[in-house]
Amino acid sequence: MKILTIAEHYPSPFKPYHDTQFERFVLDGHELTICAFGYHEGELNPVVQRHGFHRKTTYLPLTLKDLRSTAPRAFAALVKHPSACGKRIAAAVSAQASWKRNLLDAVRAALLPSEAPDLCIVHNLRALIHARVLRRLYPEAVIAFYYHGNELPGVPTADREQVVQALEPVDVIFTNTENSKGKAIERGCAPDKVYVCPVGFNLDDFPDPVDRAYLKGGRLNVLMAGRLAEGKGMLMGLRAFQEVTQEYGVVANLRIVGDGPEREQISRFIRENGLHASVTLLGRQTQQRLLEEYRAADVFVLPSMKAGNWEENQACVVQEAMLMRAVALVSRTGGVPESTAPEMLAYSFAPGDLAGLVDALLRVSQLGEAELRELGAKGRAFAEQRYDIRRLNAELIEIAMRCGPSRTH
Repeated sequence: MKILTIAEHYPSPFKPYHDTQFERFVLDGHELTICAFGYHEGELNPVVQRHGFHRKTTYLPLTLKDLRSTAPRAFAALVKHPSACGKRIAAAVSAQASWKRNLLDAVRAALLPSEAPDLCIVHNLRALIHARVLRRLYPEAVIAFYYHGNELPGVPTADREQVVQALEPVDVIFTNTENSKGKAIERGCAPDKVYVCPVGFNLDDFPDPVDRAYLKGGRLNVLMAGRLAEGKGMLMGLRAFQEVTQEYGVVANLRIVGDGPEREQISRFIRENGLHASVTLLGRQTQQRLLEEYRAADVFVLPSMKAGNWEENQACVVQEAMLMRAVALVSRTGGVPESTAPEMLAYSFAPGDLAGLVDALLRVSQLGEAELRELGAKGRAFAEQRYDIRRLNAELIEIAMRCGPSRTH
């Protein structure tokens, strides 16, 4: 099967689920083409390097400023295949659109594959808005959209009319959780087109640490990981850790993986509250190093909360932690409760509830090694059963091809 994927940013160290899905397509024998409107700086995931995905990605212009780098490649495609490329460009432009929009769409059309794919998968709402030419270029292809949630804090919210227009030609919509399905419908997705299909993990990349240790060093080992930014709740997690260690005397250490705009604020809090001996701020780390951190942690804390238009949907870091048999303490925000082992929800807390997180940490600190090990085993089983990329990719393709392009197009 010919599969065309379009992402807003690729490759991206913040979105390893793209790498996992793309690799599975290749391993399952599909012919994969990757397009994106940009990429995020950072160390490449080994999956990207192994398959050379970064070298095989075609970049489409996001704005007129991008034409300097993309227009020459579009012109070369036109010269090489004037008839086929000319037809794609003609299909992309519209008499009702502005010259700027037509110019961008013409260049995108020239750079997109000349041979029609069987399935197009567009990741992220903003990418879908900019990939508006797909139906006109590939009228017989199945067009699927994966809704990963609303815009991050600081990112402008897409105009509703733009969203509705972008969604109109889409045949099928996938999203992570029942919670995010509701959000997708609120944004204009037709309810009968939306299917819950979480992003998955290559379980071979998460070897089961069945014999891993707990309470190493005679202390509770706590981990937080994610972007140090609004909505992730890292400062609240740090305050909760301070309270359980300094006021309740729990012997523990905390390691924080990640980077972002709140890093200096977090560093200052550590300095001003005498936490330098028990809190380590590691910065951004590779996926392999993060796996080692999960394995060393007794407890993984996700203190996320709603921020502006954004809310956690699946929170992949929670499944990663559970796959390494860490106990997850999560806020009950967005789709996180659906994505966490039920046994661990006894230690969950309301978003923004500092006292609730302190209580959860205190209760989990009273567990012995055997109890932590039992919870870790349940988390591993939950993640293995629900998030195997082999099954999820097969389900996504089966659903997409069953839906097929709408005959109204």
